[in-house]
Amino acid sequence: MPSIERTLDRIDEVLSTNRRIEWLYIVLTVILFLSGIACIVMALVTGKYLWSTPSVITTGLLRYPLKEIKDIRQKNIALATAPMLISQLPPEMAARQIQKLLEQLYGKK
Repeated sequence: MPSIERTLDRIDEVLSTNRRIEWLYIVLTVILFLSGIACIVMALVTGKYLWSTPSVITTGLLRYPLKEIKDIRQKNIALATAPMLISQLPPEMAARQIQKLLEQLYGKK
């Protein structure tokens, strides 16, 4: 059975990794959004409305990163609040609850 301190350290590592992934998704989402805007502007400036087609595609592609950002934030909230809640439990029970939380968030491995 892993120790509580080791498990809490792993939770901190996961939060750090999630922050990096979240920022990557945010940057990619901004790039997709800006490329869609650039295509619309190009269509309006040149009068060739075929240029607006990529903006429709990029707008459709925004759904996935936004969903992932939302999921990552929900996991981060659960992971950030868990130590405070679990610290109220006896050590053995706390370790089991942390394991359950991680399995619920990320599945069994």
